[in-house]
Amino acid sequence: MAAIVFSQEDSDQFIQAAINELDQDDGKLANNVSKVADWAVQVDEGFANVTYGLQNMYDKHGEDFPDLGTYNKEWKGYKEQWTAHLLLSRNIASKHAADLHRFNQVFLSMIQDIQTDQDREDVIAELGEFAKEDHTESADMAQRFKALKADIGGFLVRFEQWIQDTGTKLKQEAYDLSQAINKLEEKIKELDEEIVMATLALLASAAAAGTMIGVIELIVAGTTLAALLISRIEKTLDLSQKQKDLADVNRKQQALAQIKTQFDGLKPDIALICSKLALFGDIWASIQGQTLHFQQTLRRGMEALTDSRFKKEIELARKLCTPLRNGLEIYATQLGSRS
Repeated sequence: MAAIVFSQEDSDQFIQAAINELDQDDGKLANNVSKVADWAVQVDEGFANVTYGLQNMYDKHGEDFPDLGTYNKEWKGYKEQWTAHLLLSRNIASKHAADLHRFNQVFLSMIQDIQTDQDREDVIAELGEFAKEDHTESADMAQRFKALKADIGGFLVRFEQWIQDTGTKLKQEAYDLSQAINKLEEKIKELDEEIVMATLALLASAAAAGTMIGVIELIVAGTTLAALLISRIEKTLDLSQKQKDLADVNRKQQALAQIKTQFDGLKPDIALICSKLALFGDIWASIQGQTLHFQQTLRRGMEALTDSRFKKEIELARKLCTPLRNGLEIYATQLGSRS
């Protein structure tokens, strides 16, 4: 598919439309930015639901499936990371609010106040210094949110695979036990028939026990019957154990089905967490990019200051700074009130 190319006129119209919308904003943009704090509440609720669900699975089925303990512990680690990242984002929001204020009141104001070529050179230098300021903490926070999103996505895949693999293993165990039970039942049936024949032989030998041959036959028949009875007892005990094992496997299969159903119910919360984490990870990048753009534009010379497009970009940037700053301040304040 070919890339969509916007003309200079289209781009200028977009900037002017954005300026017009901000002129009639009445605080809506600041409110939208502060809504990120509401996302935090939603993600908190999602984490709480999944944490409770996994703990409930482990409490009910952990004895049968010890791996649930590992997954439960892993998820709690993600929840702890989320809490730590959110506190970091609060601190960075406060810092960015201050940066936006400085960007607007100092640097953008300096651009609009340029009168001479020396002023322009001075502003380029000032913008360069501002753009080089250490924002690694902000970039690190964004990467942490994105890494957490990736880790949780991987957790979802691995847990589902564990359910599938465990189900396959239990199905094979149930099949093997059923086959073993069928063979044992057939063997016991054969032994019962042999015991009947051995019993008849023993009775016949007992009737002829008055002779030496009869005594020998009686001993042989008795020994054969005893061996058959011992074998039947062993097979019966083995059958009983296999039947218990099969009942246990069937119970585990039912438990695994419950785990799958319960985990399927948690997927919407996990999806919400991942979508919001992506938004948290993308929110902090615009200031430095704008700074570098304005610096490069000013390098063109004094004619940049008479460029109507450049003037509109500066105007739009200044109109964006205040509501963005206000929104970030609200965000930081709301997170600061979290218990």
